[in-house]
Order: sequence, then C-alpha cells, then structure tokens
Amino acid sequence: MAELFPIGQIFDNPAYPTLLANAFINVGIPALTCEIGASRILDLGMIPLFVEGTMNVLKHHGIISGAMGRTGKDTNIFIGNSGHTVLATHGGFVEHLVRLNDKVRIGQKVAIQRNTFGEVVAEYTSEVAGEVTARRSDATAEPGVLLVTILYNDPTHEFPVDYSE
Repeated sequence: MAELFPIGQIFDNPAYPTLLANAFINVGIPALTCEIGASRILDLGMIPLFVEGTMNVLKHHGIISGAMGRTGKDTNIFIGNSGHTVLATHGGFVEHLVRLNDKVRIGQKVAIQRNTFGEVVAEYTSEVAGEVTARRSDATAEPGVLLVTILYNDPTHEFPVDYSE
C-alpha cells in the first residue's frame, strides 16, 4: 500500500510493536503508518502527496472508483529496510554536506563539526550506501545527538538493527 503514495522514500520496517497498524498486520489485515514529511513542521507541499496516496489506496481496494493518481513508480521511490544513524561525537557547529534524499556511498563525508573558534573537531562519514532520510536542523549539536539518518537496504537483517530516533 505504501507504494501507492507518490513519495520519495519508504522505510519498510516493523516499527514499534504497540502501533495499531502492527496489531492489524498481526491478524492478517493490511495496514501501514503514514509519516510524510519532517516531524513538527507544517509542509503544505506534502499534503497533496498524502491525499493522492490515500485516494490511490481507496481506489486500489475498490472503496471508491476512479483513475489512479501518481504512485511511487512515478517518483522513483527508494525503499529501504534499515536506517543508519550518524551521531555527534563532539559539541559544536554542524555543517551538513548532504541534503535530504541525497544518495550516499560508504565512506562519504556527510557532515563536519567545528568549535566556536572555527576549528574542525569532527568529520562524519556514512557507514552504509543509501539515501539521506533525516538530518538535524539545528546549527549546533551536542555529543550523542543525531546528525544524519541514512535509509538503506540490508539483505542480512529482517529488522533494522541500528536505527534510533
């Protein structure tokens, strides 16, 4: 069902065991949890994508009639089953070298961190190949906070092992 939404990425994971969608799935009822766009931000451009995808789901299941709208095939959707987080090891100002939805490769530098004197205190690289699915929006970061999350496919894991929010 998620592929019926005209979006750029899908994080295909079981999520949290207490979600209503998972309760439905556990008894054989197809379900998904839609999280479109950045959290805690009203992005008016995302609303039509959610509406179009929801209408596609209703049409696909014969609840309403009509032609299907755009889907993930039309947007070259990237589907990943794992998320790798890059966490700050130092405090300071963060310069991101990647944007949302950018493709990254293993070893690619994704961020630089500087102290108040402008000296580089840390450089951060990706340990996986995938697409940037989240990145910190604050200009500063303390040790241990998320800087970048990379959505990727890990064929050896049924469930994501290193994803944290």
